[in-house]
Amino acid sequence: MIDSHVHLDADQYADPSGAIKRALEAGVVAMVAPGTGGTSNRCVLDLARRYPRVVYASCGYHPERFELNDADLEQALALIRAERGLLCAVGEVGMPWYGERAREPERLASAARNLARFARTAVEADLPMIIHAPHDSAREALGVLREAEVRRAVFHWHKSDDATTRAILEAGYFISLTPEVAYRDRDKRLAKMVPLGRMLLETDGPWPHGGPFENRPTEPAMIVETVEAVASTLNVRRELVGAVTTINSRMLFRIPP
Repeated sequence: MIDSHVHLDADQYADPSGAIKRALEAGVVAMVAPGTGGTSNRCVLDLARRYPRVVYASCGYHPERFELNDADLEQALALIRAERGLLCAVGEVGMPWYGERAREPERLASAARNLARFARTAVEADLPMIIHAPHDSAREALGVLREAEVRRAVFHWHKSDDATTRAILEAGYFISLTPEVAYRDRDKRLAKMVPLGRMLLETDGPWPHGGPFENRPTEPAMIVETVEAVASTLNVRRELVGAVTTINSRMLFRIPP
């Protein structure tokens, strides 16, 4: 099993070695750590060097957390080019949704321009993209990726309308589900809509989850229970879900067996 999205550089993982060890013991063979900006990008690169063939780094700029200025953008793009050999993806990047200013026309136009720059760089570097685009912003992000002719991408923690979901799948991109599939009807419905061959699984740690994960720190080992929840929802064997979603992550991020 592979956790396709976990922020191992977050403060909650002050010493990520414990979480990584517990994940490996649970059967999680690899985890993708997306950077969210300057210091975060450097931290995930360091983690990839410290845990080779276990932690895979991706560099980007989170569209919700930062007002991305030109200098920050150029620095992030330069880092992606310089560290191309160590990276498995470009991301976390995308379109903003949360916050009172997120949907202002000027902010959206700027975010779309920034995403387009990341998309062109991903194409040039032959790297996939990890896309943050909740709800209606998924449609906007999809348009940017299509325009840039991005070939490989995952819409992480996807939550959009059916038409947009179908368009993402028709474009050949992946969609990831989180532990919420164990207890949230919206995510169970999404699991039934996304073909298993286009599905990734993630924890998005350290983000806390509810249901059976209430009051538990989010760690990559939770992928085991996420696999079981998807298998139960689809009424298939957990071994099938684990195997196929692992193959999908390996294909997208070019993670060797």
